[in-house]
Amino acid sequence: MTVELREGQAMKRSATDATIGKRAPRPSTAGLCRPSRSLALGVLLVCCATSVACTEDPKEVFPASDEPRRKVSTKPTSRGDAKRATGNVADVAPNGQSRPPTVNQGTVGDDPASIDIPSSDAGLPRTNVRSDPDASAPGGPSSGPRADNRADAGRPTSAPTTPPATDNLEEALFTACGPAPVSNTSFTRSALRGAAADCAVHHYCRFHVVAERLRTAVAAYRQSPDEQSLERAREAFGIAMLNWSQVELFQFGPLASRAESAGKDVYEGQGIRDLIYSWPSVSRCRIEDQLVSQDYASRGMDGVLISGRGLFALETILYSPMADSDCAPQSATALAWDELGAGERQGRARDYAVAVAQDIIAQTERLLELWTSEDFRSTLVTAGGNYPDEQEALKVIAWALVYLEREVKDWKVGIPAGYTSTHPVTLPETPFARLGIETIRANLQGFRALFEGCGVNGEGLGFDDWLTQAGHAELAEDIVRAWGVADRTVTEVSSLETASPSELDALYQALRAVTSLLKADFFGDGSPLSLDLPGGVEGDTD
Repeated sequence: MTVELREGQAMKRSATDATIGKRAPRPSTAGLCRPSRSLALGVLLVCCATSVACTEDPKEVFPASDEPRRKVSTKPTSRGDAKRATGNVADVAPNGQSRPPTVNQGTVGDDPASIDIPSSDAGLPRTNVRSDPDASAPGGPSSGPRADNRADAGRPTSAPTTPPATDNLEEALFTACGPAPVSNTSFTRSALRGAAADCAVHHYCRFHVVAERLRTAVAAYRQSPDEQSLERAREAFGIAMLNWSQVELFQFGPLASRAESAGKDVYEGQGIRDLIYSWPSVSRCRIEDQLVSQDYASRGMDGVLISGRGLFALETILYSPMADSDCAPQSATALAWDELGAGERQGRARDYAVAVAQDIIAQTERLLELWTSEDFRSTLVTAGGNYPDEQEALKVIAWALVYLEREVKDWKVGIPAGYTSTHPVTLPETPFARLGIETIRANLQGFRALFEGCGVNGEGLGFDDWLTQAGHAELAEDIVRAWGVADRTVTEVSSLETASPSELDALYQALRAVTSLLKADFFGDGSPLSLDLPGGVEGDTD
């Protein structure tokens, strides 16, 4: 289907008409209105509200910065003229295999001051690696990446081994994972589960490739802790983080938690996600515990709490100076921290970073092993295993879409925008690398890949096809159109950390237009697909 993305015009309503939204009170607050259910002619009706603050000062969670905002040089990806007709977008090489697209590809060995990492063909922004004057790390200067990757590959037939040795990241991704899986079969519920499974494994595979490169860069930094090796490690982290931000939208099966309140897979979830990336459950103090005790070295990573491991631990070590302890002043860790001295702390931090990077690889390989060699894909497609029936299997896949409602809208944007006062967030996402707006952009691309289809412009089977088959094509179009406005809006925000109140408000309202359609129409009592909301958000009326 052809969808033209057009800017929605803001509309105000009086406070007496406000019926939804949980913005924290302050004097002279403008009322909120519910986004229109009908988004005809591409016009998204979004409320304009004056900027307000939460009852909890958002600056405590999302600290302000004097760093000048930078515009992301990108344009929203337009949708293809025929979603189902495009098929695989990759070229075909003479040997019959798909050929990866030719792109301007930077490598880990290039000058990080000028490298241009290509954007995802799912639409991630193209940004230059840059320095961050507010961050520093042991043994190196204060600079960090603004990097992302390009997705154009398919699912592996078995768990990948070490990625191919090549400086070209795109070539390595394509060789290891293949082209993006685009299902052009007619819609059936089983085919939808298969398409979601293939798209998930494709994203897991790509993360495995960039995680291997991250491990290599971190090991090089430990061996030679100079400015260049630190820059390369940070660059590799940025690429891995943005790849992972797409993976976040595929939390079903072994990756997901089993907790229903988390809106994940209550039947087959194994919680692997939190071992790789546990935000918002993160703590710098738990990292310090490991640097002081070094228990991870003697007992293994299995004994390390999730809040002190994974991508957050790597970010903290690579970007934060960690000069003063973040633990309680009289705690054993804080007292030992001061006694270690800066040099010893930095050396231990680099050692721990290598162990963390290796554990991320181990968890990712375990995830891929479960999906491929142990064939969880078959379990999901046939609704076997612990799934009671195919509807429940489809429901837990659909629950992965709720990430856009809670983690993205309410926590990542709602807190600094002043809408969310009750939350579990103690630190914003990527507080030291400051990739906040880039991760949201990647989250939106993951959402599109699952809801519409895994292809570059949403080609392939997705939940929109199920809606169309059920006679609700209008709702599918409304969600796609609202997603387009949100995707455009996020590109207009240069930095989440330094965004103005009006920018934050516009982004929140654009996301809210998508999630309101999800909660009110796609899920719930009126769902045409009989999909219930997860317990953690079913009472949320904003």
